[in-house]
Amino acid sequence: MQILHNQLVLAALVTGASTSNSTCKTIPLDINWPSDEQWQALNVSIGGTLIKTAPVASSCYSGNPFNSTTSCEIVTANWTLSQFHAALPESVDYPLYANSSCLPPGAGGFTEQKGCSVGGFPEYVVNATSEEQVSIALAWASERNLRIVVKGTGHDMNGRSSGAYALSIWTHNFKSIEFDPSWPIPGSNATADIVIAGSGNNWLRIYNAAENAGKLVVGGGAPTVGLGGHIQGGGHGPTSSHYGLAADQILQIRIITTNGTIYVANAQQNQDLLWAVRGGGAGQYGVVTEYILKAHPAPTSAALGTLTLFANGTDNSSIAAAWDAFAVHVAGIPDLMDAGLAGDMTVLSGSNSGGILRAVHNLYGYNMTAETMSSIVAPLIAKISAEGAKVNGSVTLSFPTPREFPNFTTFFSALNPESATGASGAVSVMSSRLLGREQLNDVPQEQLVGYLQRALESEVGGGGIMIFGMQGGKGPASVPEDMRGALHSSWRTAYLHAITLGAYIDAEAAPQTALASAAKWMNTERETLWQEWAPEMGSYMNEANPYNLNFKKDYYGSSYERLVGIKKLYDPTESLFVLTGVGSDGWDYNLNTGKLCKTD
Repeated sequence: MQILHNQLVLAALVTGASTSNSTCKTIPLDINWPSDEQWQALNVSIGGTLIKTAPVASSCYSGNPFNSTTSCEIVTANWTLSQFHAALPESVDYPLYANSSCLPPGAGGFTEQKGCSVGGFPEYVVNATSEEQVSIALAWASERNLRIVVKGTGHDMNGRSSGAYALSIWTHNFKSIEFDPSWPIPGSNATADIVIAGSGNNWLRIYNAAENAGKLVVGGGAPTVGLGGHIQGGGHGPTSSHYGLAADQILQIRIITTNGTIYVANAQQNQDLLWAVRGGGAGQYGVVTEYILKAHPAPTSAALGTLTLFANGTDNSSIAAAWDAFAVHVAGIPDLMDAGLAGDMTVLSGSNSGGILRAVHNLYGYNMTAETMSSIVAPLIAKISAEGAKVNGSVTLSFPTPREFPNFTTFFSALNPESATGASGAVSVMSSRLLGREQLNDVPQEQLVGYLQRALESEVGGGGIMIFGMQGGKGPASVPEDMRGALHSSWRTAYLHAITLGAYIDAEAAPQTALASAAKWMNTERETLWQEWAPEMGSYMNEANPYNLNFKKDYYGSSYERLVGIKKLYDPTESLFVLTGVGSDGWDYNLNTGKLCKTD
């Protein structure tokens, strides 16, 4: 077993630490909160990399209370860009989960009365440049009963990158990338074509490096998404339907647990940690600093097509025919995937659609011409048209000639144009479900229509939003057993990953109140729908309801109990807490007070 531990430094640092059996994590008002001198000692021990949180939007408030060095004009101009938040130690893409602390004017939820405070941001951030610094900081914080959070890019949609009164480990400096076509697989005589990647990379960096090496790496669908949390939650993307999820590609990790121990986990050693990180959730078992992932041959071409369905009619018969045509469209997606296509579909209903219903379906094909893609899609278009033709003029379909690209990176750039890249700051709660052929093809069409209509309802009326990701199919189903980890088993039979929104969030209310109200609606409406439609299927935890009462079954499935044991073994102080994380039902995180306390 390879364990690297800086015993002497750790021993010196924990001297005088007040290990607490408190039912709550320590906060600044507690007598056990580290003194300024202790924080300074930590800073010295980790090479001066400790940052006291100063919210960037402080410059937008009278007197600039935290002395932000970034002008308010720059903050407001860049607030909706993920890359802006990724470059800041404390900031996150979805500040609602950080208690909307210190928002700039114009941001969702901004009111002058709220003012600027550290609030739901971590108190301190370790801008780590080495594993030793992470090790020292983790042990120091866990010995003092402090909450620990992990941030890579801050792209997380459910608040896992932030936490009040926490020490944050910022992994963005771990950006090494190295390809090896013949890496020796531990415990085997075989070799693998791999990339060794620091967890602080985002997927755009990995994709560009892979293209230069003539390789393809399974990653995310947005350029600013970081490897760290994305992979640990499963990690779907535009090539998942071919090769499986990003978690399915892990051959080895380097991970640091909360007592400061640095582990190497692979098929030969520390297999339990490897298994947990392969889809068992981010920010829960330790801080991953490095992944070794499978690399695949780069596609020599790619095609991108868009099939659009629009409901024209306003009378009942036309509307019914349009919904039937849409159901035929959705039910036909598994056949497209079996024929080699991937993609995503955004569906808008009601006022959001400009009518009754609009579905914009992007289709991806690798090593494929536009002509081949068109021939694959043609039978489905014919079926949709036939259904819509039952009431003349009920739907309009369009499928222009697909565009062709010479490689994956130019294709990926087309998927993520500069004008649309990295949007953040949304005030929303989502719910999701994995759907297989049983849910799409083995139910009567009338029943499928009913499910789709319910999924597109919204709390306040007016219109809904639903997104289908074509990330299942043959890829996840074909992953060898020895590469499978804690990832929910329903990924192996799923074709589609369906996301819905719809809950009303009062952006001007206290985030705790707004989120509680949205969660109640989501659990009553959306989670109930999924239990009816797909009771034995799971959800993709990275894009799911962070207040789902059935999270153990839906996000972890049969892996949950084993993960509980791994969590207890490697984080016995329960320093790492995330919403709907393993064991999280034993804690209550109150955004109003910032306190994280045990519930029993």
